Amino acid sequence: GERLAERYLGRRVSCAHCPVACIHLAVLREPYKNEPYFYKTTFVSYDYEPIYACGSMLGMGSTEGMLKVLDEVETYGLDAMSTGVALAWMTEAYERGLVTEKETIVRPVWGDYASYLKAIEYVVEQPNDFYAALAKGVEYASKVYGGTEFALAYGGNEMPGYHTGPAAHLGFALGTRHSHLDSAGYSYDQKMVGKRLSVEDAVAYLMEEERWRQVLTSLVICLFARGVYTPQVVVEAFKPLGWELSENDLKEIGKKIHLLKLRYKLDEGFSFDQLRFPKRIFETPSPHGMLDPLFMEQALKLYKSRVEEELKSLEAAQRW
Repeated sequence: GERLAERYLGRRVSCAHCPVACIHLAVLREPYKNEPYFYKTTFVSYDYEPIYACGSMLGMGSTEGMLKVLDEVETYGLDAMSTGVALAWMTEAYERGLVTEKETIVRPVWGDYASYLKAIEYVVEQPNDFYAALAKGVEYASKVYGGTEFALAYGGNEMPGYHTGPAAHLGFALGTRHSHLDSAGYSYDQKMVGKRLSVEDAVAYLMEEERWRQVLTSLVICLFARGVYTPQVVVEAFKPLGWELSENDLKEIGKKIHLLKLRYKLDEGFSFDQLRFPKRIFETPSPHGMLDPLFMEQALKLYKSRVEEELKSLEAAQRW
């Protein structure tokens, strides 16, 4: 981040009415292909997640190369995290001999941004069966070509860049969108470094946090400001509008929204029993040490049982 700011940051911009300006735009200056003394300047948006996925995950040693990959991802309208994780899976699958250049067309090598730029193009164009599978994500592609143990995906969504401990990965698996933004398990991990983690406390935190976020996002509050908009502040903000809601009222609304989302997912074919934890996360140390598969499975079962009980209560109340 510091190096990017020192050498490449060209501008910071904000969403409407926000004073923070957390959107960082890097300046990428490149010569035109056929006009070596004429340059084009491109502003490329970057933050932690795209850097993780299209930088670290791909072994990038060139900042310019990473920015070119990010720009290509943006040009095609792809998701930066999914694209980076997919290209990383492809590279390892190639190294392990699960796929060859017959499938990949390019020769994927860690840090070789030129080959990744072509691969991104192929993900969009899907010139063969391999890229048609990869375009569906690493969960699908690994079932066809192997390599599920290093296919970093939860519920079909590629993993974000947080390996902070068990709560982060539980959040990816159990969140309604399978996103780090659902319940911020990584934040809980960070607060609990050096302390004993329990299955019950981790599950309770993830549920409570995701339910409160239903309230915040329904109010169109930026999650970067979640520490400002506490339940008490939200209660006070409603009063000038003529709404008298208690903190408990808000939390019950968040709980109901969360359960309705889960019920919709279950009705559409989602199953907690189909969730898996990639083997790779148990092979890599975290700030809490090596993750325990038993802890993760127990948390998954507890979360599932609580959701099932609460959905029964919700349905009974609606029938009444």
